[in-house]
Amino acid sequence: MNESELLKLADLNLIEFWRESSKWIPHTEIVEKHETVFIDCGIDFPGCSLAFNLSEESVEQPAEFVARAKAFFSVRKRGFSIILRGHRDQDIIQYCKDQKIFLVGDQLGMVLDGKAKGGEAPAGAELRWVNGAGELQDFRAVAAESFLDLLFPREVSEAYFTHAERVLSPFSILATVYFDGEPACCAMAMLSHGIGGVYWVGTTKKARGKGLAKYCVQEVSNAAIDLGARIVVLQASHFGSPVYPKIGYREFSTYPHFICSSK
Repeated sequence: MNESELLKLADLNLIEFWRESSKWIPHTEIVEKHETVFIDCGIDFPGCSLAFNLSEESVEQPAEFVARAKAFFSVRKRGFSIILRGHRDQDIIQYCKDQKIFLVGDQLGMVLDGKAKGGEAPAGAELRWVNGAGELQDFRAVAAESFLDLLFPREVSEAYFTHAERVLSPFSILATVYFDGEPACCAMAMLSHGIGGVYWVGTTKKARGKGLAKYCVQEVSNAAIDLGARIVVLQASHFGSPVYPKIGYREFSTYPHFICSSK
């Protein structure tokens, strides 16, 4: 796979993840047109309602893209996020910075080209695959606690995993790592467009520093490859970016994340 194919497929998997996971929440509206995707989430939290640019070339001015996004979310009375591609959207990124739209973070796009190599489970750790509603509740509890540090309120994270029949699917792999018998770490991989993408990686505070996230991401990444993914991608926060290279991930781009008022 060349770099151009990697960039295209990574973008498509990221957007497909948000399309799919947003459907886990009732009353979500997804609108795709003019090479953009707008997701009005069923939760009134700007980190969940999203705007994406899909164009391969600059077909409109950055101000027009942002104005269309604001018009869409203004009708719905929502603040929202704009997630952009460092390799495609530099004009929009610069416009957002010039307009002082709040930059939440600049996540690293990372790719695993083959099987992850991180070794055995840490002492005291046991990985369990999520196959039912009961197991999903443990995954949910870990995600809700760990994502507080990424400014996701507990009730927001919990809302994604309320309906097991919406979350569990043949193209998603979810795992929880238990440490000394307690749920301590979680990660999932979603298959789309011939690749896998890793999301919802988190570790509870008291279980950090034990190598659990590295191990969990290693295992869900390899499970995605075993199911046919050509590569596996992820968008690393500042917590994860030092960890993933240890199991074979390399950086390929960035994904700036802005929070925007609809006014």
